[in-house]
Amino acid sequence: MLKNVVFDLGGVVVDYDPRAYLSERFLNQPLEDFLYEHIFASDTWRALDAGTITMSKGVQLMLDACGPRRYEAQMVLDDWRDMLVTKNDTVRLMEQLRTLGYPLYYLSDIAEDVLEMFQQKKRFMQYFTGGIASCEVKITKPDSRIFAKLVEVYKLDPAETIFIDDRQENVDAAAALGFTAILFTSALELRRTLLGLDLPLPAPRRPKSDPASKSQKPGSFFKLGKTSAANKPQR
Repeated sequence: MLKNVVFDLGGVVVDYDPRAYLSERFLNQPLEDFLYEHIFASDTWRALDAGTITMSKGVQLMLDACGPRRYEAQMVLDDWRDMLVTKNDTVRLMEQLRTLGYPLYYLSDIAEDVLEMFQQKKRFMQYFTGGIASCEVKITKPDSRIFAKLVEVYKLDPAETIFIDDRQENVDAAAALGFTAILFTSALELRRTLLGLDLPLPAPRRPKSDPASKSQKPGSFFKLGKTSAANKPQR
């Protein structure tokens, strides 16, 4: 019987898409690739998540690594947290799980300053019974030891626990340890998967039809002189 639910944070409960963030700011593919590799995909970034270096040291190392692109790197390091927007549809799902009596936990690769920001400013943190952050235990996913720490601290049985993450390697690691592991793609798909596991959640709502479209006669849209609606930008 499934009794507990564990969430990753970045990419599941908050948006975290560095490549989209860089694209929106620079519109320069070579520069975006350079900054991604030297910041978000760097060993220094992973060390910050693991809590093995200080933020000030990490920032200095990344700026030095970016060399002639130091100015752009400073821009990124100053405001990258703006991309960490709460996924409200995931939070609604968390609220429903808590109402049903499921304890919620987090297991996240996260730097100390970002964890503190979440604890101080993000309302969704109140729904967690507890959690393990990589910066606190000096271990990052998919290392099996961070899963073992979660199990040890909160006395969880992996066979009774759902684990949700947006990275396949972390999902695979959890599954190998006996968790019911789910790859997150969207809150809607997650809800469908949880329903398939017999969790008694409300079913996904069907989108409401537009009353105005029902009252319009076929072809009347084109008689209004409008040729098309503007396309929404893709993220």
